[in-house]
Amino acid sequence: MTTPGGPAPLDQSAPVTLSAWAVEDADLEALGMDSVNPSPTELMDFCRAALGALAVRVEEVTLVIAGDFIKSVKSRLPAGAYRDAFDVDRGAGTVGAKTMRVGGEIHVIFPAWLFLDSTWARATLSPEEAERITSTAESRAGQVRRTVVHEAQHVAMDQAGEDNQDFGNVPWVRQNFLVVAHQVIAEYRAELGVPNNLRESYEADFPVESLDHLREDLRRITTVEYQSHLNVERLAYDVVQQSHHAWKMLAYVAAARRIAGVGIGEPFPTEMTRTEAWTLMAEPHWGAFEELLSRIPSGGVRVAAADLSAWTAELADLLVAWLQTYGFVWRDVGADSEFLIESWELFV
Repeated sequence: MTTPGGPAPLDQSAPVTLSAWAVEDADLEALGMDSVNPSPTELMDFCRAALGALAVRVEEVTLVIAGDFIKSVKSRLPAGAYRDAFDVDRGAGTVGAKTMRVGGEIHVIFPAWLFLDSTWARATLSPEEAERITSTAESRAGQVRRTVVHEAQHVAMDQAGEDNQDFGNVPWVRQNFLVVAHQVIAEYRAELGVPNNLRESYEADFPVESLDHLREDLRRITTVEYQSHLNVERLAYDVVQQSHHAWKMLAYVAAARRIAGVGIGEPFPTEMTRTEAWTLMAEPHWGAFEELLSRIPSGGVRVAAADLSAWTAELADLLVAWLQTYGFVWRDVGADSEFLIESWELFV
C-alpha cells in the first residue's frame, strides 16, 4: 500500500547529514570560496542539507556545481542519440538542474552561474557585469533553493527504487507512452514536494504561452522538418518529445494548484483560458489529468510499486488520447507500429 500523505516540506531545523559536493570547470573564487582551502558557501550548504534531508542514503549523493553544465551532464550520459542531442531547452522553459545516477551514486548538477558571488564580481568584473551579478543575487539564490528541494525529491524516489519501472515486456509504442507517463508523474511528485514559501504565486497560473510554443513546435515538426526528411520514426519521436515537455509543464501547474489549496477541477481565471490554444490543446483533458495526479503523493512520501504502476498505466492511456487531440495517432500494429497524422487543425 502507498504511504498516505501529501507534500513533505523540507525541515531545515532537523539535524541532517550533508551531501558531498564537487566543483567542475568553475573558478572557486567566482563562487565565493577560497581557491586554496575551499569550503562550501551558505547557499551550497543549504543545497547539501536539502539533499541530505530526503536522501535514503546520503553518502551516495553529491552536489555538483558545473561551470559547463551541458558538458558535465553529457560526461555522465551513455553514448548515444540522447547524449548527442542533450541541451537545456525544454519547450518554453529550460533545465535548471539535473539529477543523474552515476554508477552507485547520484549526482545533482547545477550550473555554476547560479552561485556566482557578488563580492568577487565587484572586485574583478566591469561595473556593468558586476551589476548584472549583484542585482540578481537574491533571485538566483531563490531559484537554487527552490530547485534543489525539487531535485531532492528525485533523489528520494531514485534511491527508494521508485524511478526504475521496467517496461521492457510491452510493445514498443506502449512502452514509450509508459515511459513518458512515468516521467510526468516523477516531475509532478518532485514539484509537489516544494513548499509554498519557496514558490511564486504565478506558478499556479495556466501557462497558455507553453501551449502556443508547443503548437508552433508541432507545426514546424510536421510541415517543415518532416517534409524534408520523411522519416516517420523521427517524426513520431519529435512529436512525442515536444508534447512531453508540455505535459511536464502542466504537471507543475497541477502540483502548484494543489500546494496552494486550489480545489480539483476549480476553473482558472477566464483570461488564462479564453484562448484557442486552451480550447484545442488542454481543455479536453485537463480535468482528468489534474484529478489523476491529485491521488499521487510527493516524492518525499514512499509509494507501493503496484500503485505506481497503476497510476502510470492510467496516465499513459490519457496521454494517448491527448496526443490524438493534437491530431496524431501512434499505435502498435502487430510486431510493428504506425504513426498517423489524422488532423491538421492545429497547423492551418
